[in-house]
Amino acid sequence: MEHEKGTSTSKSKNSAGIKKNQSLRKALHILEGMTRIHTPARLQDIAQSLKMPQSTVLRFLNTYSDFGYVRQDPTTSCYYLTLKLTELGFRAKDNFPFPHSLLKYIKQIAGTFNESSSLCVEQNMQMVYVAIEEGTDRMLQTLQRIGRIAPMHATGVGKLHLMNYSEAQLGKLEQKYGFPQYTAHTISTMDALKTEIERIKYQGYAVDNEECEAGVRCIAVPVRDYTGKVVAGISMSAPVTRLDMHKLSEIAEYFKAISQEASEELGWDSHVTV
Repeated sequence: MEHEKGTSTSKSKNSAGIKKNQSLRKALHILEGMTRIHTPARLQDIAQSLKMPQSTVLRFLNTYSDFGYVRQDPTTSCYYLTLKLTELGFRAKDNFPFPHSLLKYIKQIAGTFNESSSLCVEQNMQMVYVAIEEGTDRMLQTLQRIGRIAPMHATGVGKLHLMNYSEAQLGKLEQKYGFPQYTAHTISTMDALKTEIERIKYQGYAVDNEECEAGVRCIAVPVRDYTGKVVAGISMSAPVTRLDMHKLSEIAEYFKAISQEASEELGWDSHVTV
């Protein structure tokens, strides 16, 4: 933790020689720290929780107050964050280049495994392919197209999104679309689907084992936003002859690492249990 002593300069360099503004680091540290206090707090309590001198914290609080980000209760003298930060958050969310920011991950997967990789999002209780990176094998081009609609219960990316669903929402999905059986492997009952969702929650990835297309197997991992909600799915598809179940289990950790990195980019805290 930084203290007043020895911080006469506002800039320092990291190990790579890149200059960083230490005052800004303190400012962000205080703001983030106040969000974790959860209730209005006195100056001394804020400073203690942050392990920073009260005089330093007070200077930043006064500046935050000038810009409308912090207010002080005149009765208790406690400081609290205003909803102006929420406004900034909504603006950032609207301007965030999603799903464009996630394209690098499907390119990485396609390049690593030489198989087709996709980015999918949910729309109207169905899955939509919003980006596809082809591998060297062109056989699967007929199976995946940008804008293609796919069922939730029979795809890896779809089953990932069903982790968001409540019991009532699953009932609405069944009522609206049913659980059509596309192949002999398709999950076609509510009980089986619920069991599969629990398995996915436990293992951290989903498998489409010839459930949507005969002869094609898929592994998919979730992309979560800052709330922990699954907002996209990243998948890789290949013929079953090249992606047997043994190989799939071997590469699962690689895909789970992709899931974590992509989710953290959207603000998800991997240390928070979902």
